[in-house]
Amino acid sequence: MAVSSDKAIAGGLLLANLAVAGSSLFWGTLWWPMRQLAARGVEGPWVAVLTFTTPVLFLLPIALWRLRRFRDGGWLLGGTGLLIGSSSMLYADGVLVGEIVRVLLLFYLMPVWSVLFERLVLGTPVTATRFGTIALGLVGMVVLIGFEDGFPLPRSLGDWFGLASGLAWALGIVLVRLQGPAGAFEKTYAQFAGALLTGLLLMPLILSPVPAFPMTAAIQYWPWILAVGAFWLVPTAGLSLWGAGQLSPVRSALLLMFEVPVGVISSVLLTDEPFGLREMTGGVLIVSAAIIDILLVPQTPGQG
Repeated sequence: MAVSSDKAIAGGLLLANLAVAGSSLFWGTLWWPMRQLAARGVEGPWVAVLTFTTPVLFLLPIALWRLRRFRDGGWLLGGTGLLIGSSSMLYADGVLVGEIVRVLLLFYLMPVWSVLFERLVLGTPVTATRFGTIALGLVGMVVLIGFEDGFPLPRSLGDWFGLASGLAWALGIVLVRLQGPAGAFEKTYAQFAGALLTGLLLMPLILSPVPAFPMTAAIQYWPWILAVGAFWLVPTAGLSLWGAGQLSPVRSALLLMFEVPVGVISSVLLTDEPFGLREMTGGVLIVSAAIIDILLVPQTPGQG
């Protein structure tokens, strides 16, 4: 009996590891089907909005059935959903209007912002290791952006979206630690709804005037829209949430980092966007900062 139990535990852990790693594979390649939609005539920001509309509508009956649980989650559930949803939408819009590698790497500056938000919201002390994380991440950003055009701030809308996506994610994850009874479904649905709201609000920043709803393209290419929303976002979010719940925070975070090489390799192979020594060096520094933060910063109860 003990042997069978050990095998079942080992099998469950293997599935959890594969689930989180698999979700990273999908997140890292999310840009590709979205750009396919854009190439087929779904204009600008409507690509991301339609992508997130699909799971919101697809899961709406379940959300209505569990309405009481949403009410129990209160403002923290709504605020967290809006922040993490905003992060998802900013990232999605970023890879549509910017360079994929830059958006991805600027998003992964989030350990820098996590240190600051944990200090401000949770009162977590800033250790020497975390000061090192901040320094390493910021140096990576400076290398990635460069000084050619002045102070090394993001140069394009896509860059700003990548940076803002990491900021929103970091604050959202801090608020998750304060949440009460909301379950995995409520958190996931709140994120999708928050992403949809953010996408509508971001439209004037991306294109002015805001383009009309692409009804003809949406009808013609609905299989693509359905595939991205229902078969990319929903299962991916479910896999990452379920798998992360079975693993340690450190293991989950490291597996989710597979998104970086997946995103970089897929963009290098499938696009003609620049990737050279600058992007490689900046990327190594930023990813190193994230890995150091994951491995060397002790997890306190309630974190992760």
